[in-house]
Amino acid sequence: MGGDDNWMAIAWGVAALGWLAALALGLSWQRARQRAAQAANEYVDALTGLPTRAAFLENAGREVNRSQRAGHVLSALLVDVDQMRKLNERYGTQGGDLVLQYVAECCRGSVRDFDLIGRFSSEEIALLLPDTPLDGAQTVADRIRLRVMTTPVKLEDGREIKVGVTVGAAAISDETDTLEDLLLAADAACGVVHTDD
Repeated sequence: MGGDDNWMAIAWGVAALGWLAALALGLSWQRARQRAAQAANEYVDALTGLPTRAAFLENAGREVNRSQRAGHVLSALLVDVDQMRKLNERYGTQGGDLVLQYVAECCRGSVRDFDLIGRFSSEEIALLLPDTPLDGAQTVADRIRLRVMTTPVKLEDGREIKVGVTVGAAAISDETDTLEDLLLAADAACGVVHTDD
């Protein structure tokens, strides 16, 4: 009987070790999922669902290099929500958030699957349009402006917010242009549009 007790103790010991190993693997798997979710959150803006500025810049930098190596045209747009500060003051940050979500959706629906888009700042969305000359980018800019202006944003209390955007467009002008040059040119074009209004 003493031998049976030893085997039983060994069996329970092995079972306990198995349970501990399963528990350790489960905890490790859960931590890995949490780390992956945190990493994904670093690349996706929680408000708009668009890539973050960092993710956009990373992908756009690669695309600028690819386009320049291949000798392809490339354009960028900066979409700036008009009067964003006043919208936030008048309708609260919730109203401002709804406006930004709406503009992001209008931008997303106005471009091709392979165009790059991202939240660039608190009130700007950046787009990179591969294989698109400046006149094509201006057509996309017009499409975005029209989409945004067509339908007002509706608040829960029934009020409506008429939204406008200013869109600056720029294209790579030579092979030495960088992503920063392109975005600065789009920002300058946005400023020119603002002063023309």
